[in-house]
Amino acid sequence: MSEERQLQKMTESAGLFLERGETIRAAAWGPSSEFGYLLGVGSGRIAAVTERHLYVFESPLWGRMSRPRGVVAKHTIGSVRIRLSGWALRVGDERMVVHLHHRGRARRIAALAADMSRPESMPPTARRDG
Repeated sequence: MSEERQLQKMTESAGLFLERGETIRAAAWGPSSEFGYLLGVGSGRIAAVTERHLYVFESPLWGRMSRPRGVVAKHTIGSVRIRLSGWALRVGDERMVVHLHHRGRARRIAALAADMSRPESMPPTARRDG
């Protein structure tokens, strides 16, 4: 399945939790902690970025095919620090482990959040001139 199709399916399955008109631009999956990863137990997390928000969703599974079942955290773009360090992706106070093959996606989430938080990256209609 193509990346575009995966993001479309993710947007559909997370639609209940997204604001009207939002689409997921990047997403990464993984367990909620290293302990869960090592033991193969625990809940999953999905970090996702849309045009306006960073989300951390709760998921019963860790893999790409898992669907969000609740919102753990929701932040307006630019209002929270996002950091990828080793296996850990931190979005504000929330932390999740990113599968090694999802690190590129996690980097993309961080890059999109950084790009969209700068005024020059927003379309002219969305900017506030001060």
